[in-house]
Amino acid sequence: MKLCLRCNNYFDDENTVCPNDRAPLEYVGKEPLIGALINNRYAVDCVAGKGASGIVYKATRLMMGGFVAVKVLHTYQGADSKSLEKFSREITALERLRHPNIVSFFDSGITDDGQPFLVMDFLEGTPLTTIIEKGPINPGRVLNITLEICKALQFAHDQGFVHRDMKPDNIVLDHSSGKDMVKLLDFGISYTIFENRMNAISRPTTVAGSPAYMSPEQCRGLPLDHRTDIYSLALVVFEMFTGRKPFRANSNKEFMVKTVNEKVPLMATVRPDLGIPEPVDLVIARALQKNPKDRHSSINLFASELTKSCEGSGFAFTSVNEQDPDRLQNQPNRVSERMRGQ
Repeated sequence: MKLCLRCNNYFDDENTVCPNDRAPLEYVGKEPLIGALINNRYAVDCVAGKGASGIVYKATRLMMGGFVAVKVLHTYQGADSKSLEKFSREITALERLRHPNIVSFFDSGITDDGQPFLVMDFLEGTPLTTIIEKGPINPGRVLNITLEICKALQFAHDQGFVHRDMKPDNIVLDHSSGKDMVKLLDFGISYTIFENRMNAISRPTTVAGSPAYMSPEQCRGLPLDHRTDIYSLALVVFEMFTGRKPFRANSNKEFMVKTVNEKVPLMATVRPDLGIPEPVDLVIARALQKNPKDRHSSINLFASELTKSCEGSGFAFTSVNEQDPDRLQNQPNRVSERMRGQ
């Protein structure tokens, strides 16, 4: 069976290119493990998600009941050292990061046909990406979501981990309890403070991440610390508030070039119709500074300043669909050049 890495659809082995988008197909071995029994503990029910490096299945946990997510590396990447390293990193991180806002890790091993797997929470929530695609999110909800993400990231940082891949795709919201419960996913390219120190000595660092959400130092392959997560999270918050990314680009390379060289626009400049208060814009602008030293010193400080600015300006209690036209006309437009992410 073959997989299109662009549209994530499967095709028979005789196909060489995807009939949908003409992208080359990659061989992924046997058919998905529907109905298989993994480790005599997990009965695979269906495919829950597909990606470039593997498949996530919904499975029944036989001994304890309930559903879990089983992530399996594609067979064709079984000998790929980079994929195996990323998989190993995710297992190591999740084993140590037990937190209500981080997806829970249960088990790991090798399937009968030699595919590495790990077992996690089965999340039935909505990816943040899906919500952002509908447009700007109500400010109060943005604040609540952000504070939940901050709890997870601060915990990871306290344990010595840098996520390095903060983006909406890696944030899932479960609204079953009536309020957003945030789960942070994918620590596959995370690394520790010790590794960061080694990178600082040995340079260059391998560039890894999602270009639209990478920090300037990440784009340049420099050693990273927790402040790269602050920058990436601020990009996510920018997008939640405005419904769009700070930069528009046609390729990953263009995103990276703009991230390194161009000023980050203010949210009020990108969406003047939303009446984003200056204090809120200043907090995000500080988190998006090019130099990590000019950003907030911790996720907790970022969370505190964002809360104070949103609640102090009344923005946290504003609906994006019910904004006061008079309030839009009276918004201050002047923001210090130093806060424009130079």
